Amino acid sequence: MTTTEQRLRDALSAKAAQVRDDRLRPLPESAAAPPAPGAPPAPGAERRAHRRQAWRNWLVPLAAAASVLLIVGVGFAVTRLPTHSQPVTSQPGTPSYFVRIVGTGPSNRIEVQSVSTGAVTATVRPPKPRTGGAVDYEALAAAPDDRTFYVEYEVFPANLRVPQIWIMSFSITGSGSVTPLTIVRSGRINNQPGGQQTWGNLAVSPDGTKLAFTVDSSSHVGNESPGYSDEIIAIDLRTGEQEVWTGGLYRSGKQFSILDLSWTADGRSLVFLGQWCDAVASPRCDGTSAPGGYRDAQVWSLSLAAGGGSLSDGQLLLRQSARYPVIAQALGGPDGSDLTLAVLSGQADRNGLWPQLTVEHVSADGSARSVDYRISRAQGLGGSPRQVWLTADPSGQHLLLSYAVDGGFVIGWLANGTFHRLPILQPYLPSDATIVIAW
Repeated sequence: MTTTEQRLRDALSAKAAQVRDDRLRPLPESAAAPPAPGAPPAPGAERRAHRRQAWRNWLVPLAAAASVLLIVGVGFAVTRLPTHSQPVTSQPGTPSYFVRIVGTGPSNRIEVQSVSTGAVTATVRPPKPRTGGAVDYEALAAAPDDRTFYVEYEVFPANLRVPQIWIMSFSITGSGSVTPLTIVRSGRINNQPGGQQTWGNLAVSPDGTKLAFTVDSSSHVGNESPGYSDEIIAIDLRTGEQEVWTGGLYRSGKQFSILDLSWTADGRSLVFLGQWCDAVASPRCDGTSAPGGYRDAQVWSLSLAAGGGSLSDGQLLLRQSARYPVIAQALGGPDGSDLTLAVLSGQADRNGLWPQLTVEHVSADGSARSVDYRISRAQGLGGSPRQVWLTADPSGQHLLLSYAVDGGFVIGWLANGTFHRLPILQPYLPSDATIVIAW
């Protein structure tokens, strides 16, 4: 008998011993008055007393057994939690909304959708420059309040030769509608003209007071690292003060770009994934692989206490290696001292595609902590996973993951080691083969 069973039995025995027979209420079938002293027992009284005594004798073990069964049942429920959830059911703590870009060019728009149902609750149209011109989207990010979102646009005003980056925000109201787009303080930045562009990165600090993003550097046009996003700017949303990091990580004859940008859990540092490719690179080098060419990647952190400077002023956290052959995405982890990586591995085919995708938590020194998700070519909807994209909500706890397969993109969120597809048509088919989404 276990300690818990013994304690339950002792407690019930003590209570049972306090019960006085003369205070027990008769059962319904024994409503007759008790016999007078010295009178013979009423018919059936002896049998009823025997039953009552037998019931008291069985009460303690039955109650103890029931309690044990209850405890075992609770333990079974805790240890046998389901490993898979319904695709459209959000879990406690997950954001209520996700936003995504739909369409391209003048027809592009942001749709606000419910995480649990997929219903479109609101639509946000792109801004229109007063002087005319084209507007294209770069990135999306969510604030910690689960109501405010930021958008990075690239704007080509008709009367300006230099394109600009506009950082704007909107919020979801209590009724489910959205507020108008508003430019943030110091939210207009000149961008590099005519460069070979990668998609931007946008990240809100955990306390919601700062915004970091990448732009194409305007100080390196025509040199050995032309055209890719290689400059980080952090804006204080309250004051408009900017901190800029650029240069310092260039390699002779190689293109450098920043593929991913996030905050550490304490909001004091930025984490970014830098990548080097051949100067004339295949598009596959952009976040996946470079068949027959050069590719290298490193994860760095930048302290905001420095107030800006060179990208190389930061701390190198992790290098591409045999353990992590292709670091496709890298985020600061929720614990403050860890990273979340999306890694492609296995034996690349002749097209430079890797058969396996893993999302895992690692320490800053690269030692593995846990694997959240693993998919291989054989398990996918078709072909090898590629064009991997990973982001987190401001808490860093809830990850959105997308990767391309034959026929489109698989997209959803990770929770407790399980991949939950978003309630949209899967595989997702964006009009321009680019995923821009946030929650």
